[in-house]
Amino acid sequence: MPRAFGDYVLMVTFVNLANYTVVLPTAHNYSASLGGGGWFAGLIVAVALAPGLLSLPLAPRILRNGYKPGLAALVLLCAMGNACYGLGQLAGSLWLLVAGQGVRALLWGACGRALVQHVVYACCGKSRRSAWTARQGNIGFLGMGMGPVVAAGLSKVSFKVGALSVDEYTAPGWFFCVVWLLMLLVLPLIPEPERRFETEFVRCTLGEERKCVVWPDGKTLWCLFSVMACAGTVAVWETSAAIVTQRYFGWSVWITSLFIGAVFLSSMIGGELVRCLLKRKPSLHELDVTVTGLAMILICSSMLYIYLPSSQSPTHSYEVTYALGSILVMNAANYSRNYSVAMALRSAASVSGEMKDMAVGAQAAFMMTGRSGGALLGMGLAAMPGGANASAGLVTGISGFCLLLLALPKLHSTIRGV
Repeated sequence: MPRAFGDYVLMVTFVNLANYTVVLPTAHNYSASLGGGGWFAGLIVAVALAPGLLSLPLAPRILRNGYKPGLAALVLLCAMGNACYGLGQLAGSLWLLVAGQGVRALLWGACGRALVQHVVYACCGKSRRSAWTARQGNIGFLGMGMGPVVAAGLSKVSFKVGALSVDEYTAPGWFFCVVWLLMLLVLPLIPEPERRFETEFVRCTLGEERKCVVWPDGKTLWCLFSVMACAGTVAVWETSAAIVTQRYFGWSVWITSLFIGAVFLSSMIGGELVRCLLKRKPSLHELDVTVTGLAMILICSSMLYIYLPSSQSPTHSYEVTYALGSILVMNAANYSRNYSVAMALRSAASVSGEMKDMAVGAQAAFMMTGRSGGALLGMGLAAMPGGANASAGLVTGISGFCLLLLALPKLHSTIRGV
């Protein structure tokens, strides 16, 4: 795979996820300024991913003859969606914000998540696939970390161009509109990669139809559910943290943005350290890493609760505990998700080529479902009375249920055999 193309795909992942998190510190206040509440703010964040599910069934057709046309369409829609987000205040419409986020996300399923894994299996050798998947996940966390940092810088922006106001609410949309247009200008200079490892899909004959596997087995399903659980954990935390830190701790938008960014950046570093550890110790199974991460989420989520009565304000010790718990939970969610994706695709590929093609779309669907549902619930619950504990309880429950499924007979040993 040409390095320029690989770097461009990673950059698309980085920019898209930075674009996703840049609105977190201000989405609630932006929604409130236009007459919306906490649940509507959660909808604004959730719809930045959910419409991508609609394009997933089209991924094989879109990616069949080349990657660049799909990437060009994705980048163009991202620019248009951000422009709509920036115009929401001028139009005085909450639904324009939702429409902008939806337009931006429309092709993310087929030309974002699915494209990345299609590239991994068509252009990378077997020895590099897990590492490349982990690196892509870590780059995504780096993007999610930089989004709030960009938001912190944009929070000081305030000027008008005629009737158009550019402030802390609308500036993220205009900033990323320009970034995506620059990405579109660079794309023609990037070479299309050669698909040296692509396996051609062969349709089953009538006599072979019963032998064809078209639905994932138990081990692949658990890996996919783990992907959704980890993605949901990330979404619940990131959306609820934007409200918890400002409402309960009294932090400013600027400090909240830097805090969320720092947590994501630490998670990216932690993910890279785990990737290097697995590279040095190949005997360490990816399932052990994933289960350890899920257990860490379950245990460390206890640090996200506020144990004081509602009439008493949290002390600085609670703020420190919340920050430490956030770092530990998000680090664990990052590397658990990375290796759940790798195991799911490897498990599916070991069964059949058709199963692998299905799993490429399925992992994207499970991940986006987790992120969208988690974003809606995280911000909606956090905005309610006692919301800090409700969102923390959701994080605890997600990881606990995922670990509980491993108690099913022979499931753990079957996954270890992947």
